[in-house]
Amino acid sequence: MQPNMGQGGCMAIEDSYQLASELDNAWEQSIKSRSPIKVDSALRSYENERKLRVAVIHGMARMAALMASTYKAYLGVGLGPLEFLTNFRIPHPGRVGGRFFVDILMPSMLNWILGGNSDKLEGRPLSCRISDKANGQLRQWFEDDDALERAINGEWFLLPCGDQTGLSKPIRLTQNEMKPFIIGSAVQDDQGSSITIDSPEVSPTHARIYYKDGAFFVTDMRSEHGTWIVDIEGKRYRVPPNYPARVRPFDVLVFGSDKVSFRVKVKSAAPSISKKEEETQVLQGV
Repeated sequence: MQPNMGQGGCMAIEDSYQLASELDNAWEQSIKSRSPIKVDSALRSYENERKLRVAVIHGMARMAALMASTYKAYLGVGLGPLEFLTNFRIPHPGRVGGRFFVDILMPSMLNWILGGNSDKLEGRPLSCRISDKANGQLRQWFEDDDALERAINGEWFLLPCGDQTGLSKPIRLTQNEMKPFIIGSAVQDDQGSSITIDSPEVSPTHARIYYKDGAFFVTDMRSEHGTWIVDIEGKRYRVPPNYPARVRPFDVLVFGSDKVSFRVKVKSAAPSISKKEEETQVLQGV
């Protein structure tokens, strides 16, 4: 029903509960009045109880799908003679107005949507077990992007960008503080996995990627051509030598040359990677 909001199963459960409740009430009324069960009346009552909530959630799901498919972070096409404004990377008005809506109204709206139709659970507890209770850090995650990223439950990968990396399979980053990744043009003997990139722009010991306190960091090991990070907004900056830089989802890591670059991706389901490929990945850079 609403797969992009994760409400398909939830709404089906609410529908079933409400329908069962209305039929049960109709059955009790028929016993008291000694008359046949009024199924039509029960169905009309069920429809009246459900139509508002279903309409709101369905409408929000449709809007979310439309926004996801047409999202623009900055002013783009369709400006006509004002096309030169695209060079200034002016934030899209919808992004600014949407931020106000998200900060003020979204927590309450999500509580109403994700919390289920709890006001209809007559005589039932809102949560059966402690593990059933929703996480109470929603407000913190809205205000603290760093806390939200650290709460991500998924596998981190380096995905080759373009066809010139010579690799089609992703490289999984192990969330183990004792198992760093050393990137270079020569196979490393250091503890952990080594990622060997055969490219003249990559130094023998180029960079180091490691996991600490719920986040990944990259450190440039005084490489000749440097290590670069391109963030989700397209901003590019160089990683200072011997200084850790935070790695975030959707960042692009560039090792010496744009021809040897990898996008950081977080996936809930890990692609199949053999143990041998996980330990040592040989990348043929041009």
